Amino acid sequence: MRRSGLRRGGFALTEAIVAATLLLMMVQVSWWVAAVQSAVGTQVVTGARILDETRLIHHVITAEVGQGRGGADWTLDNGELHLRAFRGTAFRCHTQPAQGLAVAVSGYRAPDPAKDSVMVLSRDGVWRSAALVRRSRRGSLECQELAGFQAEVWYLDPPLPDLLVATYYERGAYRFSNGAFRYRRGNGGWQPLTGEGIAADSTELVPAGPNGVSTVVTWQGPSPLPSSFRWTSRGMR
Repeated sequence: MRRSGLRRGGFALTEAIVAATLLLMMVQVSWWVAAVQSAVGTQVVTGARILDETRLIHHVITAEVGQGRGGADWTLDNGELHLRAFRGTAFRCHTQPAQGLAVAVSGYRAPDPAKDSVMVLSRDGVWRSAALVRRSRRGSLECQELAGFQAEVWYLDPPLPDLLVATYYERGAYRFSNGAFRYRRGNGGWQPLTGEGIAADSTELVPAGPNGVSTVVTWQGPSPLPSSFRWTSRGMR
């Protein structure tokens, strides 16, 4: 009876050791799986952010370059894209107030006298520049019925009473610096449009002929996607 008890005790001890070893292996495997899943999840999130921010950069540069002409509306200077950024259009209304010019306006945003300049096409077929001094909204003007256009009165300096069509612009610049894609309005500071993580030494804005811009964006850090993206944007012909 004693020998049988000893055998059962020996088997119990062996089973406990095996169970503890298996439990330790399961814990280690679980930790490894969790670590792998965390790394994969981080890469997926990083890849999604890179795609979103690269699309933003592509859209901004392509839209800004495509709405102007190289040398006239935008230039490249030491990796910076300087431009008169098109923001909207205005058409002369049928009725005119005693002061100012009644126009129907539509654009990416409303005109802003604090930062916009205006190019005016007059009856003589010549384009002239003017400052937008002030604007006011009017609902009782007789204007063309164009979807998305709002009637308002512009006050220009110098006054251009023969206005037929006008466009308004914002002076600004884009560049890659301190790990982000940035924009500067007028002479203000550089504001980030993306998060940081761009490799400045492998990213560039360079001319692609007289009317094009070649962009290379390279991202830092691990990602399931290629780290570098390249495209060419063309201006108006």
